[in-house]
Amino acid sequence: MTNLTPEDPEGTGASADAQPGNEPAAGSDPEARAQGSESGDSPEPGQDGQDLDEDRRQYPEQRGEVHGAPATPVIVRPSSRQGYQTVTINPDRAKDASQQAKREARRKRRRRRNIALVSAFGVFVLLVVGLSLGVRGLLPSPAAKDYPGPGGEEVVFTVNQGEGALAIGTRLEDQDIVASREAFIEAVNQSRSENSIQPGDYPLRSQMKASDAAAILQREGVGQVHYVAINRGMRLNEAFEAISTSTGIPVEDLEAAAEDPTDFGLPETAPSLEGYLAPGEYRFDIEAEPAEILTLLTEPTFATLEADGVTDEAEQLRTLTIASILEAEALPKDYATVAGIIENRLHPDNPETDGRLQIDATVIYGLGQRQLQFTQEEKEDASNEYNTYAHRGLPPDRSARRPRRRSMPRPARRTTSSTTG
Repeated sequence: MTNLTPEDPEGTGASADAQPGNEPAAGSDPEARAQGSESGDSPEPGQDGQDLDEDRRQYPEQRGEVHGAPATPVIVRPSSRQGYQTVTINPDRAKDASQQAKREARRKRRRRRNIALVSAFGVFVLLVVGLSLGVRGLLPSPAAKDYPGPGGEEVVFTVNQGEGALAIGTRLEDQDIVASREAFIEAVNQSRSENSIQPGDYPLRSQMKASDAAAILQREGVGQVHYVAINRGMRLNEAFEAISTSTGIPVEDLEAAAEDPTDFGLPETAPSLEGYLAPGEYRFDIEAEPAEILTLLTEPTFATLEADGVTDEAEQLRTLTIASILEAEALPKDYATVAGIIENRLHPDNPETDGRLQIDATVIYGLGQRQLQFTQEEKEDASNEYNTYAHRGLPPDRSARRPRRRSMPRPARRTTSSTTG
């Protein structure tokens, strides 16, 4: 760009002083400085060879393109007394930009190289892992440690609810029934039995062969069975629901089979099978009928009563009725205390209760609920035959309220319990 000066009014640019980079010539002429001093003119700022602060200022670098040409870093200095500005290239700034671009290019190349190396290493690791797994599959696995059998002392092993082969094998190894968990799991996997291992007690031997233990636990040679768990404190209707869920037998069929409790050896005064179903784990043949199932559930109860010397049918009913109340009303550690309270309240000479048990558990049983909360009106409701606040004695004998039938003889009791298998 051409600058206009007093010496070049026509803008021809003929003056040498107007060329960029020649501004120091005016300030460096000794004669010109002397003439200026004699004429009394004071030197202009910047005329004495000293740059002003703004003369040393570097203006921001312009980036991009100007008029279609690449931009060049420059330094613009303010005009001197002669009225022109100087524009010079800033070589240091241009050099910095070039070096910065080179460094950025090197970083990009280095980043691409690192990504390629990491990718190649990952592919190599995958290939090595795949190759090792393939070779391991082709090679025969070492035999798991196992006892030769047939085993030593007899032991009873309990399979808990929810345990799988891994947990069972670990406990078998811990109890020295099998030599290793791995041998037991391998035996279970190779077994052709269609039966799964069910909770219960099993007769095993110490240091027995793993395949023999698996055969016993899977009941090889035994047909498929239904598994039912009767929990302690479960009511009769809840037990029927559990049996129906396991066997597929409708609840109505079970209720019909249990309609007459005397068919299962209960006394005439027994209102139902309530209290006679022994808690435990049972396995029924898949073809078992409702009556057969209920017989298996009541047999352990009769066996326990007879072992304790309770053989009279009426006394058996009374014992089980009080036991059911204890189970619903108290904790096991308080059974003896609460049983004494029940006997005291039933005593005819007790003036405080007048023969009424006044127990909440019997009231909510009659209401068909589990929660202990009930209203004062329900507490005084005499229509609830299980309301021991309104009625004296033990919960009622319903034998006189409905007809009995004895179409079936009392089933013969088995000599062994079927609660485990």
